Amino acid sequence: MPKRPLTPCSSPGCPEIAVERGRCAKHQLPPRERPSDTRESAARRGYDAAWRRIRAEYLRAHRDCEVCGYPATVADHIVPLAQGGTHEATNLRALCRACHERRHGR
Repeated sequence: MPKRPLTPCSSPGCPEIAVERGRCAKHQLPPRERPSDTRESAARRGYDAAWRRIRAEYLRAHRDCEVCGYPATVADHIVPLAQGGTHEATNLRALCRACHERRHGR
């Protein structure tokens, strides 16, 4: 089976031929570390079956985002678990995906 033809390097202004992943040997990007490689599992961080049950009950009771009023999809911790927060209803608020991502800078 024939191989696909070689293409120019995707780095701007480079005239070399690409070897792998669209870049020449000089412009190869280092392999990325995935955040999950160093991060504990969700269950070890406190997001286990009990949390999923609490989340579902909270979102059933609070259907709208507390910031913008759209339908809520996320039960957000006001004080994060990593900083001593709990799963109590007083520490939760219902947010839509966009408001949750805005809050966490994603």
